[in-house]
Amino acid sequence: MTLGNVHLTPQLVQAVRDAVDIVDVVSDHTRLQKAGHRYRGLCPLHKEKTPSFSVDPTQGLYYCFGCGKGGDAIALHMELSGDDFPAAIEALARRYGVPLPSRSARTEGGRQRPELGPVLEAAAELFAEGLRQSDFARRYLAERKVPPELVHRYGLGYAPDGWQNLTEALRLDFGIERLEAAGLVGRSPKSGRHYDRFRHRLMFPIKNPAGRIVGFGGRTLGDDKAKYVNTAETEEFHKGSLLYGFDVAKKAIREAGRALLVEGYFDVLGAAASGVEWAVAGMGTSLTGAQAKLLARYAEEVIVGYDGDDAGEGAFRRALPGLLGEGLAVRRARFGAGHDPDSLRLAAGPEEVRLAVETAADAVEEEIERLVPDEARRDPRLQARSAKEVVALLAPVPDAILRFAYARRAAERLDLPPGILSRRLDRSRGGGEGAGPEPDAGRGFRAGRGGAETGNPAATAGVAALPAGDPAVPSLEDEVLARLIEPGAEVPPADRLPTEEVFFDPVTRNIYRTLRALYQRDGGVPEARALVDALSGNAESVARLARYRNAVEYPANCRRRGLGESIERLERRWSQERRRALSREIAEAKRAGDDGRARELVDQKRKLDLIHYRGTTGGAGSGA
Repeated sequence: MTLGNVHLTPQLVQAVRDAVDIVDVVSDHTRLQKAGHRYRGLCPLHKEKTPSFSVDPTQGLYYCFGCGKGGDAIALHMELSGDDFPAAIEALARRYGVPLPSRSARTEGGRQRPELGPVLEAAAELFAEGLRQSDFARRYLAERKVPPELVHRYGLGYAPDGWQNLTEALRLDFGIERLEAAGLVGRSPKSGRHYDRFRHRLMFPIKNPAGRIVGFGGRTLGDDKAKYVNTAETEEFHKGSLLYGFDVAKKAIREAGRALLVEGYFDVLGAAASGVEWAVAGMGTSLTGAQAKLLARYAEEVIVGYDGDDAGEGAFRRALPGLLGEGLAVRRARFGAGHDPDSLRLAAGPEEVRLAVETAADAVEEEIERLVPDEARRDPRLQARSAKEVVALLAPVPDAILRFAYARRAAERLDLPPGILSRRLDRSRGGGEGAGPEPDAGRGFRAGRGGAETGNPAATAGVAALPAGDPAVPSLEDEVLARLIEPGAEVPPADRLPTEEVFFDPVTRNIYRTLRALYQRDGGVPEARALVDALSGNAESVARLARYRNAVEYPANCRRRGLGESIERLERRWSQERRRALSREIAEAKRAGDDGRARELVDQKRKLDLIHYRGTTGGAGSGA
């Protein structure tokens, strides 16, 4: 979700970096424990049972050895909230009291875009005051047994009846164009007059995962045919990327490892009032891929609590492939004929809601039973049709073992050999049983021949990329950089360090180039925090730095060399690769009949050969 309501300056970005507490930010999403001078805990970015997430509070960096993601507090906020960089800076500045240089509008494509955040906040305050002043609205909530604590937690409000209440209250402060852009007012196509979109409605602020208001939902308290009305789609409010109540529930979801997915706002309130504080709701549309991904970042399991009528069952079946495709376990909770979580709470008490949630059935097994009726094994055509539907059901499941387990159960009901369904599943997924995406290249250390990390051959003057090796072994380049930024390391003078050519990997080369430049400028080896500031525009380099700072120890099969030895090995490796490249270039020049070029290259190679076999460095060696 983008925002960018402030004018970003280097001074503002630096002030936010200095003010933010990475341990504080991480603790909003996972529980940390002190481990030496670092903190460790379960990763808030992926599901895991063994802690592999490390935080270095001194340098303000985090790294997960499970999913391979790392960076500073700003990067973590962006990962967890979906904010872009300007929005993250604004959110963290507000959180930590950093003064913001205001900007009344943003520019896109040469036109001004109005700032919406303050407008929405002001509307929320107006609606909250409206609820405090409305006996009718408060009585309605009391009749539905919504506790005052939940009214406050979810920020409920009331928009009184009338066509101009909000318009007149806010137009002088914000202007009618901003109110219209925020989706709070509409314009009559006949008269051209503006009017309040929300009238005589109970108001539900809708927030993004970071807790910022992006829109509203309103439930009529009168006889309006439209029972619920949402903010019109704006640049901030996209129904397909939001889940109602997620900002409130995300910590409980992370701790419980599961989320209850319901249909409406009151279903969320009813679940929370029943003690199920990890409930969220869609926005009146079919569950989207973005919403499923958001759930998967926090939960291992989703319990779908949609209504049990035909519409609810249809919505559940449309949501199932997306949830399964994100690797989530899915269960189906049913609250009885004609009931949802809130109505069951009111009719039978919160204990029945909790019981329905805790006894929710495996959604895939339920669907297999529905798709494969008992008579399927006796009717070949029905058997074939059911098998096809089961394959479509299981195809999104990314785990091959889980797919096979479900396929075996379906095969038993169909009275078919399990291999038939498994082979069909493989074909439907476009490959063998183990087919799937390649492992994330960013995870772990990617070592190549001679300890080199795979890089872009074009980035290194004729040096070919090296094959990937054991990902658990730190590359030589990583080892050198980790030692260079280690506190107390005996680093050679800047003019004795090799040039950046000795680093083949573009990421390590970028870090080293920046480190060497700061070293030459300031006369001392920069700390990791200074490198992060200098590399702030390169997330991959910052993540790699975070990995160095949070690496507790090297693997047992990796001998840790001295810094001088490691630098010498880097230089010799560069010399070897450059000599090989020159041999290839010499051969190409001779084939092309370019004798002058060939002689020039032979001379370069002869000099490198002499230096190499003397055991010292040359072309990529030290230099000012």
